[in-house]
Amino acid sequence: MNAYMNVVRSYKRNDIDTSSPLRLVVLLYDGAIRFFQLSEKAYSEGDANKARMYILRAEKIILELLGSLNFEAGGEIAENLADLYRFIIGHCAEINETNYQEIIGANCKILTGLREAWSQLEREPNPE
Repeated sequence: MNAYMNVVRSYKRNDIDTSSPLRLVVLLYDGAIRFFQLSEKAYSEGDANKARMYILRAEKIILELLGSLNFEAGGEIAENLADLYRFIIGHCAEINETNYQEIIGANCKILTGLREAWSQLEREPNPE
């Protein structure tokens, strides 16, 4: 099993190292969504510490997305994305054992919509 995991890690590292900037954004969204889903699962299993760890990992990804915005080139779109990222991060601080489904669900819904939009951009041919 350990050899298999090494192959998987190597494949994932290669995917990241050779990806376009658009693909990297999609991968970041995938990671944030995955960590929020793992957090939701941990909360449902009664493991609040593990859930918080996953939320922190998702927050780090959202902070990376926020930090990568180019406000000069991106203008209003970058400002709107920054507002969404700040909204998500702000709501992470409110997550607890009683409201996790609602907040994590809302965060995942936002991220899934953004992920789909970036994925669509990735599939479009580059204008020359």
